[in-house]
Amino acid sequence: MVKRLHPNYTITFLDMAWSGWRERVYLGVNHDITEARQFVDLCTGQRGSSFFNTRLTRVWNKGKAGECVFGGNYDSGVNRMLSSDGCCDKGTVMFMSHTEESGEFIINTKGNSPKFASDIGCVVMGLEVLKQLAQLSDITQVTVVDCGVMVDED
Repeated sequence: MVKRLHPNYTITFLDMAWSGWRERVYLGVNHDITEARQFVDLCTGQRGSSFFNTRLTRVWNKGKAGECVFGGNYDSGVNRMLSSDGCCDKGTVMFMSHTEESGEFIINTKGNSPKFASDIGCVVMGLEVLKQLAQLSDITQVTVVDCGVMVDED
């Protein structure tokens, strides 16, 4: 059972489905970061919009160091790197906010990559699933069929 790991982190989940498969990925996000709180809102649908029923949109640097999976409530076709002043380690979760109600998550699956957006956390469990998805011939087949926040049980 995945539980809250640290008082500064919220554990979110994304259930990915494709070709009859369904797998869950757990992400730990730092709730002290504004973009991370927006990411959590998009996981829960608290403000209306949600990652629910969105698709993965693309893979950057497929099969190479720095490979990243993009997905979520993609809006406005932003394809540029926002920052190149640092690198993100494998398993880093980034978030690019487009509006208060939309944004795109980016998860580094292989080696270091240039920063695309704000680092908000890391993959807690399911990195192997994301690596597998990055190798699909058409990643847009993958849908987020459920998402939310893990709650500690007493």
